[in-house]
Amino acid sequence: MKKLIPIAVFAIVVGLVSADTTGTKGATFQTDVKDSKEPLIAGSKYSIWIPESISSVQCIFAINMRGAGRHLFEQDQEWRALAKRTHSAILFCEFEAHGVQKNGYGVSIIKACDQFAIEVNRPELKHAPFVLWGHSMGGRVAQDFVRFQPSRVLAFHIALRANPSDAEFMQEEANSIKVPGLYLMGEIDKKPEDIRKHFHHSREAKSPRAWIWLPGQSHWPRGMHFKKNETTPKDWRAWAANDVVIPWTEAMIRLRLPTGENGKQNPVKLRNIKIEKGWLGSIDSGNLAPYAKFKGDKSTASWYPNQEVANAWVKFAFQSQKQPR
Repeated sequence: MKKLIPIAVFAIVVGLVSADTTGTKGATFQTDVKDSKEPLIAGSKYSIWIPESISSVQCIFAINMRGAGRHLFEQDQEWRALAKRTHSAILFCEFEAHGVQKNGYGVSIIKACDQFAIEVNRPELKHAPFVLWGHSMGGRVAQDFVRFQPSRVLAFHIALRANPSDAEFMQEEANSIKVPGLYLMGEIDKKPEDIRKHFHHSREAKSPRAWIWLPGQSHWPRGMHFKKNETTPKDWRAWAANDVVIPWTEAMIRLRLPTGENGKQNPVKLRNIKIEKGWLGSIDSGNLAPYAKFKGDKSTASWYPNQEVANAWVKFAFQSQKQPR
């Protein structure tokens, strides 16, 4: 285990545009998970950022973003501020994979957290629930991890997952469907029918999930290439949809984390979402209403935990241009 960046460095990092970037000092650590055949564990490198002055990590943001984009996420002060407010750590996965169940990468992520629990003397990392964020192939990782360990996933984000998957991969059991999720799809990116069907199937099963068109966005942020980053902070924020994703994530953490549990000894039992207490929004028009008063088709509408997050979605997704259908 190696500490990568002294805490003092974080005090001078230039952050992205943010309404609240207070409390974003912290320390970064890394660990290497070794290959294993029995049990099957995929070897990979991981790093974790832990905010300073938090007594216990309550949640882990597991980020899987491809290429040069992971560096922008590592510098995002809004996500660090969210981690500070919610007593969360940010785990960066460096592997690229089409899934996690059959190739050992799901166990690898868990193994990394087990190692960090020992190496940085944070035993709660062994049991802390995940908020998964995955771009492109990383979106498949997030989607598959929900199927693999639904009881460990507090919420997930699938960002611009362009390529279609086979029917087996798209199946979800009842415990997986209960996990809240955001589907972030670029307006001008490829939009495979299977991921849209995945969203609709989950909503028909009354899953607390939302679909967000990213206005004018393609597969990468403007200026971003796989190995090169010329993206401005403004373009990064628009592509990452921080104005919606961050309040949504914070609301999910407040709703799902039980009080009085910190996971130092045992896994945290996450609370289920009561969707009738939320809000619904039409993906096509942006029309909003409390769940009971929504007049459209509830099974195709996006679900939001409260009016504040629902309003943030409308402002972000419908303020500048008509959305695709």
